[in-house]
Amino acid sequence: MNKEDQFIELYNQLDEYFRVKYFNNNPSYTSYSRKIYYIRNHKLEPVLMNEKNFDVFKKAGEIRNIISHNNDVIIPSDSFLETFKSLVKRVISPKRVDQIMTKYGDLITKDVNDRLQDAIEVLEQKGYNSIPILDHEKFIGMFTEKTLFDYLTISNRIIDKQMKISDLQDAINLDSKPRAYYQYISRKMNVEEAYQLFIEDFKNKHQLMLLLVTENGLKGENLLGIVALRDLKNVLY
Repeated sequence: MNKEDQFIELYNQLDEYFRVKYFNNNPSYTSYSRKIYYIRNHKLEPVLMNEKNFDVFKKAGEIRNIISHNNDVIIPSDSFLETFKSLVKRVISPKRVDQIMTKYGDLITKDVNDRLQDAIEVLEQKGYNSIPILDHEKFIGMFTEKTLFDYLTISNRIIDKQMKISDLQDAINLDSKPRAYYQYISRKMNVEEAYQLFIEDFKNKHQLMLLLVTENGLKGENLLGIVALRDLKNVLY
């Protein structure tokens, strides 16, 4: 299959996917260009929200029109074809967060009865920015790089490395106080949607540090794993 045919096959797959998913598989004519602008303007597809990605999709429409009417004028370059192929795959077959998360069983955890020093050493030695905290094997919160600062904002006590983690429980619980540095998400959420959560947070307050994965994205459900921004970047870029 030559490059033009490969491109047209990808283009048709994408166009059909958009028609079925966002336009009720309506057989009436809606141009590709109108589709992608509608989808972007209504924020329906995270991949299209990125300006560089959207530019690739626009160029794909232009290339398709040229090939269809003057097939001896243009041949997609190898680099453009690979980029377009990658983006089409991200749209049509996105990975889910439960495929890339750090699973709960693989996490290094600490118990509320452990010393504060133990948690700090894990952060320093492993290069982590958060540690799940357990109470009798039950997940109750996250100890993060910002926990000590948060604790100082809500307590008048002096911090001692020998104190128990339980003494800082007000700063590691999951009630979004004093900061909402996490968000629960469903294991079925795709990585594009998860990445968009970090993008939106960055625009607003830049506090989100990690995503807590459960079955349905609800507090109180068993923690299945965690996803950090770097996990998503490793998959997407």
